[in-house]
Amino acid sequence: MDAAAVKDRAKALGADLVGVVDCATLEAHPPDPTAPQIPSRLFPSARSCVIVAKRMPTGEFLSDHRRAIAYTNAAICRQLERLAYRLSFWLEEHGHASLQVVMDETDPELKRGSYGYLSFRHVAVEAGLGTFGLEANLLTPEYGPRVYFSAVLTELALEPDRRITEQLCIGPSCSRCLLCCPTDAVHQWTLDKRLCGLAAMVNGVSKILRGPVRRLIDAPSDVDKVMAAPETRAQWQAVVGVAESFGVCPRCLEVCPVGGEYQQHLAAEHRYIEESTVEKKQRMAGMKAAEKKGCAVAGNPPFDRRFIGPLGYRRLRRGDAPEIARADH
Repeated sequence: MDAAAVKDRAKALGADLVGVVDCATLEAHPPDPTAPQIPSRLFPSARSCVIVAKRMPTGEFLSDHRRAIAYTNAAICRQLERLAYRLSFWLEEHGHASLQVVMDETDPELKRGSYGYLSFRHVAVEAGLGTFGLEANLLTPEYGPRVYFSAVLTELALEPDRRITEQLCIGPSCSRCLLCCPTDAVHQWTLDKRLCGLAAMVNGVSKILRGPVRRLIDAPSDVDKVMAAPETRAQWQAVVGVAESFGVCPRCLEVCPVGGEYQQHLAAEHRYIEESTVEKKQRMAGMKAAEKKGCAVAGNPPFDRRFIGPLGYRRLRRGDAPEIARADH
């Protein structure tokens, strides 16, 4: 069985994008060597990692209904998990032991907060599906940052895809993600996760623990009042449906001009950025000046250049993935 057959099966199961990376590459280039997200921690005998992507529907970025957006994102993730499970079982039916990597896990032995066994966005870079944007989302030529990922580790040795070496994101010269961010979480090729979470994870774990759980600890006699509160109901729905616990704020995704569908469907709606401020524009100018001088910047240590695009930015691409420069094996 070759990589083409695996990709065809993944697409038949519903994947919009599929990439393959050698597990040895993931072992050699973890996103953070001090807390390595590597396949051997999960499945030591794995030889290949198959990463699958599902695009987010365009209509999501033409809606302002927060809960509808949150439930749509949750549904995409559940679909991706089922897709990856089915792909892993299909591989095993053909004699190759495989393991689907769950999407929402966190490994507290590595770091605090949201830090999984594998970083799908970094795996996607290694598999040639895209490069990082200024806000540290994974940008694909086909859909920009408007995608979700899952992955399967397998003992089957597959021909790996080549990384994209040109930077898809124009960086500080664009800064639309920086200018639109409601919590000012976007920095230079990195993201303040805590600030981002204020808008993107409105009913995340921290909100639940600091909300109704804290109130019940402080005032046990108010249990009926706390349980009947609309806020508690919303947080309970977030727990059982994994909605509003991530992916609630779509702003940096919907204003990013990378992706073949952006000009056709989203450019007119999101041309103007109301959240832009003088302070944000000043930070944007500072980032541009720093990069022009070749200064080292926070969030862009040497090992991250691999994920941003080692050749730098050439020109904006829209849906012409076959012409994009890629690394040799």
